[in-house]
Amino acid sequence: MKKMTKIAFVLICLACTVCAFASADTLTACGVPQIVCDLFCAGGAGASFATILPCGEQQTGLVVAYKNEELIADQVMPVQELEGKELTFKYFERTKGDAFTVPDTRVGRMSEPNMIHLSGVDKSDIVEPHGLEDPIPFEDINQIQNKERFVNTHFQYLINLVLLGREKRVADIVQNTSNYGDGLSHTYDANQGMGASGFNIVDTILEWLDKPLARPNKIGMNYTVYTKLRTDPNVIKAIFHNDSGSGIATKQQLCDLFEVKNIIVGAARVNTTKNAKNLNLERCWGNHIWAHYEEKLSTLTEGLAWGMTAQVGPRYADIIEDKKMGLQGGEILKAGFYQKEVVLGKDAGFLLKNVIKTA
Repeated sequence: MKKMTKIAFVLICLACTVCAFASADTLTACGVPQIVCDLFCAGGAGASFATILPCGEQQTGLVVAYKNEELIADQVMPVQELEGKELTFKYFERTKGDAFTVPDTRVGRMSEPNMIHLSGVDKSDIVEPHGLEDPIPFEDINQIQNKERFVNTHFQYLINLVLLGREKRVADIVQNTSNYGDGLSHTYDANQGMGASGFNIVDTILEWLDKPLARPNKIGMNYTVYTKLRTDPNVIKAIFHNDSGSGIATKQQLCDLFEVKNIIVGAARVNTTKNAKNLNLERCWGNHIWAHYEEKLSTLTEGLAWGMTAQVGPRYADIIEDKKMGLQGGEILKAGFYQKEVVLGKDAGFLLKNVIKTA
């Protein structure tokens, strides 16, 4: 009896050893039940053990679809998802004459149409990986009652922080005067701007809208500027046709006043110290007004737009095991994307900095 017990023990050890190194597909083909494969197998050569926290189509879809309404980067520099997995991409930087030279479009009865020669510049760039991870020790995982809800919440938290980083990058690009053509940016002194005697923001914006080679169809600002603009006496007079100065303009009324399709207002704040215990919250979007032109069907290589964002593949979400974490190991949640923001047409917009009087 003892001899049979020893033989059984040896066989069990041998089976566990085989399962540890063989793939589930191999064992299944040899007649091993699927439940045994799932219990012992690593899932194939080079694969990690199945994670305890769930990560399937629901979690991936959540990260892909997540949207924070307070962030405006996607409206300012729209995302174009590229085909394939190549991280290098090409885009076309428009020049002044490219979009406005009128070609001869007449075609003779037996002749060929005239060929256009774009005068822009072909450029290439590389998308950059942007992502964050959240390590969760097994001691914590074992205490979680609703693991699916926990994972969904954490993935939303991660991708929101990644998108906040994108918001800051886009804001820095938009508010940089070097990203605009000659004569298409202006910085006001502290005693100038809305609130200064004799300053008319309506006349100012209308004048600047005519300066770019393509009249902008969207105007952006932060909430401080938006509040000041929608209550400015010159705006109220132009919209409500009264001299009392009372009233508040809506976004649609401002769109109608300046004849643009959209008024974009940014509200995001970031901690510039990168230290959660030493907060220094600042607005991503300063007290500026910017305006851009964007054709409805524009892409990185066609049409005309001030700026866009290249993206390779959808947003990424995954959970991996880390045996070195803590005493028992743990799992790491990761979320992010591959993107790169590019300015396509410097002459298709303008930037007015410090538009509120501060002195």
